[in-house]
Amino acid sequence: MDIKLDKEFACKLSIMLESRLIWYKHFQLFCDDIILEYTKPPYWIIELATVRFQPTAIEIVKNYMYSEPFVDFYRSELFDQYIACLYLRYDRREISWASFLSLSGDYADGSQEVKKDCDYFYELLNEYKNHEFDEKLEHNQKEEIKINFIEEIKEIEGFYKIFKDYFKQFIIKEKSTSS
Repeated sequence: MDIKLDKEFACKLSIMLESRLIWYKHFQLFCDDIILEYTKPPYWIIELATVRFQPTAIEIVKNYMYSEPFVDFYRSELFDQYIACLYLRYDRREISWASFLSLSGDYADGSQEVKKDCDYFYELLNEYKNHEFDEKLEHNQKEEIKINFIEEIKEIEGFYKIFKDYFKQFIIKEKSTSS
């Protein structure tokens, strides 16, 4: 496996967990592979392999992120990647466009670090509502967001692909054991 299990990776994993882009069905088999591959796997990966409750998974990853040696890894691009995670949730049809805009606005408001401030997302949401959730407007707004966050979307897509493959494996394994 060609993944560096450093704090920057943990930060991206945390963002993917917090945004609910991934959950235990995405990361448990990943952790199992790490445990099998390493002679001394990181303890936080061992802990994560046993967890299903999302807040506990986030806590495990954050405990590692904030442990010594301390590293300043929370660059603004990582906040923008949270928006990319939400975008991917919308893209896979898990959340609606209105939910994406609302969640993005809430996150931008709380973090104050996203490259587009909360007003940007809330104005798009108000426009979308005022046009009675028009599909053409949704498409235009989606393209605008995609242009503004293209680098972050591409980066998260690369990480997500790894976990998506593990998710598929998990589903296959789950089906075979329930039969």
